[in-house]
Amino acid sequence: MALEKSKGCKLLFVCDDFVDRAEDTLFLKTVALEKTSVSEGDEQAFEFEGYKGFLDISESCDGLVCFYDTTRAVEVMNPTTTMFIELPLSRIQQLYWIGKDSVSGSYKLVWMYNTSPATPPTCEVLDLEGKKWRFVNTTSLDHHQILCDQRPVFANGSLYWLTGDEEGYATTQTKLIVLDLHTEMFQVIQTPPFITRDASGDKIGLCNLDGRLCISELKKDCKQEFWWRVEDNNTWERIFSVDLVSTSTWFGGITKQPLTPLTISRDTNKVILSLRCQDNLVALDLDPNSSVCHLYFSGYYGLVCPYFPTFVTCH
Repeated sequence: MALEKSKGCKLLFVCDDFVDRAEDTLFLKTVALEKTSVSEGDEQAFEFEGYKGFLDISESCDGLVCFYDTTRAVEVMNPTTTMFIELPLSRIQQLYWIGKDSVSGSYKLVWMYNTSPATPPTCEVLDLEGKKWRFVNTTSLDHHQILCDQRPVFANGSLYWLTGDEEGYATTQTKLIVLDLHTEMFQVIQTPPFITRDASGDKIGLCNLDGRLCISELKKDCKQEFWWRVEDNNTWERIFSVDLVSTSTWFGGITKQPLTPLTISRDTNKVILSLRCQDNLVALDLDPNSSVCHLYFSGYYGLVCPYFPTFVTCH
C-alpha cells in the first residue's frame, strides 16, 4: 500500500503520571512537536495493564511502534489509528526492534542477543505478515558480539548495532554490525573516520534522526558531536554539537552518558534531546551563535520516541 505520511512530527510518551491510575497500568500521550505547549498533547486511550516493572519501546518505523516487556506478547501499534496487534513471544523476550525491507516493503521485527563468547550472536526475525519467529544465519559475524543493553537503529533498509567485547561490554575496538533486512545478511564495518579510533563503545551514540542514520561521540571534554549520513552520495555531514555540562541540570548531573537526539524542529531550529532512563527532554537551539538549551518536557515515564503519523496497518 502507499505510505500516507504526515509532515508533522509527533513525540510519543509512555506516561504513568495520570490521576487515579492503577499501579500496574501505563498510558500513552502524544505531543505535536510544533505546538507552542506540550500540555496540548492528545492522551491516547491505550493502556498497558498488568505492567510488571519492565517496559521498553522501539523507534518508530513508518509510524509503527513496538512495546514489550519480558513476559508479555510484543504489541505493534500505530498510535495514529490506535490499532495494534499482539505477536508471539520470542525465545528470549527483550530489546526488539522493527524495520522495513526496502525492496519488498514488508515490516520485520528483529531480536539479536549474545549467547556465549565462543559463538556469534543469535538473531531471530519475525515477518509481520507471517507472525512467526525464525532464526537468521549469523556465522558471518565470526567472533564479534553486540554491545549489551544498546538500542539497535533502523535506517534505510538496515539495522545497526555497535560491537562489544567477548562478554558484550564496551570496548575501544568498536565496530558496526549491519543487517540488511531484505537479504537478511550481516556485515561488520568500521565506524566512520571522524569517530576516535579508540573511542569506547559506551561513548558512541547511534539513532535514527528524522529518517537518517545518526552517529555521535561523547568526548573527554564532555562535548558530544553529532553526524548524520547523506545517502545521496554516501557521505557524512556534521550537524551539531552539545556541551553536556550545559544540559546536566535537567539530566541529574550526568555528563558521561551520550544524549540521544529525537528530532529537529524545522520551524524553531531546535533539536530535542533525551537521556535514557531520565524523565526530562531538553531543547537545544541550533543557531551557532546561540546554543541555548532549555527544558522542553518533564515528568514522563522515561520512554519516548518521535514518529510521523501514518495510516499504515499493523497486519
